[in-house]
Amino acid sequence: MSQLQVVQLGTVDPGSVLGENWETLVKGNPHAGFMQSLHWAEFKRKQGLASIHLGLFEEERLIGGGLFYTAANNKGAGILIAPEGPVLPWRDQLKSRQCLNLLQEAIEKNAGDYKAMAMRFEPRLEMPGPNCIQAYGRAPVDLVPRDTLYLDLGPSEDELLAAMKTKGRYNIRLSQKHSVAVQEFDTPEAINHFYKIIAEAASRDHFSVEPKQFFVELAQTLCPQNICRIFLAGHEGQFLAAAMVIIYGNRATYLYGGICNEKRNLMAGYAVQWAAIQSAKKAGCEIYDFYGYDKFGLPGHAYARFSRFKGQFGGRAVRFVGAHEHFFVDRLADIVIRAVNEVALPAPVNANVLSVSSFVP
Repeated sequence: MSQLQVVQLGTVDPGSVLGENWETLVKGNPHAGFMQSLHWAEFKRKQGLASIHLGLFEEERLIGGGLFYTAANNKGAGILIAPEGPVLPWRDQLKSRQCLNLLQEAIEKNAGDYKAMAMRFEPRLEMPGPNCIQAYGRAPVDLVPRDTLYLDLGPSEDELLAAMKTKGRYNIRLSQKHSVAVQEFDTPEAINHFYKIIAEAASRDHFSVEPKQFFVELAQTLCPQNICRIFLAGHEGQFLAAAMVIIYGNRATYLYGGICNEKRNLMAGYAVQWAAIQSAKKAGCEIYDFYGYDKFGLPGHAYARFSRFKGQFGGRAVRFVGAHEHFFVDRLADIVIRAVNEVALPAPVNANVLSVSSFVP
């Protein structure tokens, strides 16, 4: 068997040979995604996260690895998380098991330097997943929606329309009848209009949305790379619906969207979604991921209301294995001992007089 090794890559320039090789590897792996992109890593660093990039080499050829994220200041109790990763040859069960073990060993060996007590990963592997996953514990939280809806973009536009549910097809045509027009943007300047709409939708429908600066930084990082696209549906000079779509590899991901309170009878939400699907198809994508879906329509499900809308466009319900994790026993023991010692420390003579260093992490 050929020799495999793990190399810590540091911050890789996407324009370098190594960076281009990594992006090609991620884009070509159906079980990875844009969150393993170097451009997404740059965005997360702007958000204050630290990233650890490990590469798996077979001889001198890059065959896999993972981008792991953690809080920059975690006081030694961080969790290294690889959303949509690690990037492994998952179809080869023997090699993927070997690669996953090597990544775990490398992270555990340097856990002190990474200030990590555990590793967590969640590749886009459909259930039941490979056997090597079963050796890890199920994590309590998924960063990537475990249940989603995949729309195959292979058929023609007429065939896609014909395969939709009657209400979806009817509402698309109704929006066209009322002259709802959709504009596509690949620049950050559209964020103001976009955010106004999704903030209004979040307030109305009682779901949380990130601060505006989150979207500004996302667009500033990903739009110049032609990864992020913003769609705005308007009528008579007023924007009524918005969608943010990530184009990466052969998959388009509907990441965020919403409609405003006015003129909801014009079905602008259907217009903007259909325009995004058409754009993804023209860009060469094979899959349109609706990113979060409940196929059973359970009333209490977090995606219940959105799923009724998404389901109108057809597609196939998909369930992934979800996030799994491994805790490093030695690190846990160190953290517990440190916590006990901190609690046991005597209070200062004058509790109101603390040095500046007391507040430095």
